[in-house]
Amino acid sequence: MATSKTTTVSSPGKVLLAGGYLVLDREYSGLVVATSSRFYSTVTSLPKSTAQDKVILSVRAGQFPKESSTWTYSVNIQNDRLVINQINENELGKNKFIFIALFQILSLACEKIATESSLKGLDAAHELLRRITDDGNSDGLDIVVLADNDFYSQREQLSALSLPTQIHSLSSLQPFTPLPRPIPQTNKTGLGSSAALVTSLVASLLSHLNIVTLPSSYPQSNSNHDLQLVHSLAQFAHCLAQGKVGSGFDVSSAVFGTHIYTRFSPSVLSPLMDRPLGSITLSSPTLLPALEPSQWDQRTTAFRLPKGLRLILADVDAGTDTPSFVGKVLTWRKENPEIAKKLWDDLDIANRQIERLLTELVAREGQVDYDETVGWMGERHIEDVSLYSFSDYSKRFLVPICDYQVRVGRIRVDMSVLEQHKENPTAVLLYEIRLTLFIIRDFQRRMSELSGVPIEPPEQTRLLDACSELEGVIGGGVPGAGGYDALFLLIVDTPSVVSRVDDLWSGWKEMSVCPLLAKQSDGGLKVEELDAVKGLKEALSR
Repeated sequence: MATSKTTTVSSPGKVLLAGGYLVLDREYSGLVVATSSRFYSTVTSLPKSTAQDKVILSVRAGQFPKESSTWTYSVNIQNDRLVINQINENELGKNKFIFIALFQILSLACEKIATESSLKGLDAAHELLRRITDDGNSDGLDIVVLADNDFYSQREQLSALSLPTQIHSLSSLQPFTPLPRPIPQTNKTGLGSSAALVTSLVASLLSHLNIVTLPSSYPQSNSNHDLQLVHSLAQFAHCLAQGKVGSGFDVSSAVFGTHIYTRFSPSVLSPLMDRPLGSITLSSPTLLPALEPSQWDQRTTAFRLPKGLRLILADVDAGTDTPSFVGKVLTWRKENPEIAKKLWDDLDIANRQIERLLTELVAREGQVDYDETVGWMGERHIEDVSLYSFSDYSKRFLVPICDYQVRVGRIRVDMSVLEQHKENPTAVLLYEIRLTLFIIRDFQRRMSELSGVPIEPPEQTRLLDACSELEGVIGGGVPGAGGYDALFLLIVDTPSVVSRVDDLWSGWKEMSVCPLLAKQSDGGLKVEELDAVKGLKEALSR
């Protein structure tokens, strides 16, 4: 009889608030915010079948049609190799993210068993199969992956229920809403579903098989060795599935939550990218030396958004080819190194400015005026920055303002506003955060003009400008690579501000804008209790 042991691990989605494109280069950093929407991987044992002589791994995407979204793999030992084959590849085709993640998980597991015991080679592989089958009491493992509704467009589900595309409508959908078509035919919302999937899958299986011990709660220390090993393996599997070594901010956020991120050197993974898939050589370790956390040089700095502010997100139904955008921008940068470096350096200063201002605001949370000031600002326009002059703001803001003003003279600062609130540093910080978000957007539009890539296209500019005129909206932008996929706003977190934004989005005619329920979340990877996650147990039984 199969054991009742169940392991569930979740990972958050992400928003790259600042650092789009720059985060690809180790010279710069990015501000990545984890979301409250999460991806869940749940591992249990399959029943024991007398007719089954194979060790099975079954992976099902639980929100999608079962017949087209269950990938089944056999695992067996042949000579000195551990071989993994998809049993139903002819019927379903491959899911490269799941297959590559499973392959690398089993590879690492064999190596870890061999290094931490007297078992070597074939003996380590037999021990791994023993763990997968619960010492022969099971046919293998049943893995179900489920995502919070925000990861996939819910427009069709809302339409079927005759509900408007508004926040209160999304709240009425059941958790882990079933979706009618296979994954390739379902629109995503840009929260980093593949990174969250791979990370939760890696963590849940390694934990279930007793290869790593994960912290029981978050926030976790980034120095935790097993957590760092999960990060390394998830980065490798995700890069391999994508076919290139990316910046890795999405996987880093899926593991560690919200932070300031500087990427790892691509050379860390380059030697592994051409390893063959299909069978695992048991004679010598190749993964562990490269994935050992001490060999990695990424940097993560703790960060969180201030109390009383909220990140609010929307799915813009137009679509962006992110790899194409990135390729074109990098080509422009290579062909115009001096212009690109100047622009990227200036944008980096602005990005660091937003990090610093938000950190300063966090430090003010204990002040007696903080809650009152934030609430007060929520019912007012946080000033129209297009009406003011730069003046002495340059003394506080580190961007070379003179060069910048020539380029984008429409953004100016009213020193009288800063003077008016000089006795209230909280109000001044909110105002400066707003200004800096506008400056970042202008730099992004400048990059759009020079590279020919619509990072903040005119339609998005008009929408963001309209949002920024609402009371309680501090500012916003297009996250990550930009384009037509999504937008974010930083707002004062009150029901009235959320309602104003929701009403504007629902009535916007130029593009179809659908809000997401997600907000910011500090935590990263998390071991879950089934009963604690609303609707998860019911979704697993569907």
